[in-house]
Amino acid sequence: MKDFEALKNIWHNQVALPKVSHEDVLRKVRKTKNGFANKLLIELFGMCLAISMLIYVWISSPFKMWTTHLAMVIMISCCLYYLYIQVRDYIRIKDESLLLNKPEEYIDYLKSYRSDRYILNTRKYKIYTWFLSFGFLFYFIEIAFLASLWVTVIGMVFTMGWILFCYFVLMKRYIRKEELKLEDMIQDLERLQQQFKTNEPNENQI
Repeated sequence: MKDFEALKNIWHNQVALPKVSHEDVLRKVRKTKNGFANKLLIELFGMCLAISMLIYVWISSPFKMWTTHLAMVIMISCCLYYLYIQVRDYIRIKDESLLLNKPEEYIDYLKSYRSDRYILNTRKYKIYTWFLSFGFLFYFIEIAFLASLWVTVIGMVFTMGWILFCYFVLMKRYIRKEELKLEDMIQDLERLQQQFKTNEPNENQI
């Protein structure tokens, strides 16, 4: 009988999770959320810079072929779309009022946000990459008439290589880091919510 009681205690100690402070959890969630928002803000600044550079090149360069103007329209449109999405998601994650909602509501909100970000970084980013690639291809049509064949080939290979590197290497790392941050926030809040549910019967009994 003593062995059975000892075995129950061992299992209980393995299964039971230590109590967490709701203040510590909310502080950690807010810190992670602000770090995520700051990352989006840096990306927004970089995208604004890229759009400004493209517009400057388009205005200042004497392009003669319609394909080049089409290329600029495609690339700037891609950047503007990406800028819009990042601004929207920055506002969504930065909104402090959502923390005042019930825990389950904010958890559901974060899960929805994580799902939207994953779709953006996978399916929508694939379409974005295709359009951006077409834009560069149209751009290099005029370059082929102005520069030597070797310069054109090297430029195209370098550009396409960079796009493929971003898609297959950098983007996978980006998705993994973003998923980990959002998942960490969700798990912390779910653990805190579970702790509240566990304490409810005790409070009612009192």
